[in-house]
Amino acid sequence: MRSFSLIALVMVIAADAQDDGAKKDLEKFQGNWQLISMERDGKKTPPEDAKKITLSIQGNKFVLRKDAAVISEGTMTLDPTKKPKEIDETITTGPNKGKVFSAIYEIDDEQHKICFAAAGKERPTAFSSSNGQLFQVWKREKK
Repeated sequence: MRSFSLIALVMVIAADAQDDGAKKDLEKFQGNWQLISMERDGKKTPPEDAKKITLSIQGNKFVLRKDAAVISEGTMTLDPTKKPKEIDETITTGPNKGKVFSAIYEIDDEQHKICFAAAGKERPTAFSSSNGQLFQVWKREKK
């Protein structure tokens, strides 16, 4: 009985640590972002096209725009306890409405990197644009 209580306590502490990490990373994502670079299947998007794409994040909701027009909206769920850190994005508006995209991410105060698998495919394990993966680098917009 005593070992069960200890196991339950360890599980609660681990869950709290995951929640704290997710809250800290979610806080870092807040605000407006400018796409710096994007690559799919080894093909880079021209910088002048990347500059047209912005991302706004409030809470766990995001809005993706191109030339100020909304092209996608959705919600995100973070798991910073994984290596690499994981994120799932559920699309609520746009051509991919209802789809869930699995990705990995890195974030600091000024930029974040994210690598998406195609919808329904396995989550990437490295930051690359091979096998249909989409690799993006975003920079925080100055206020």
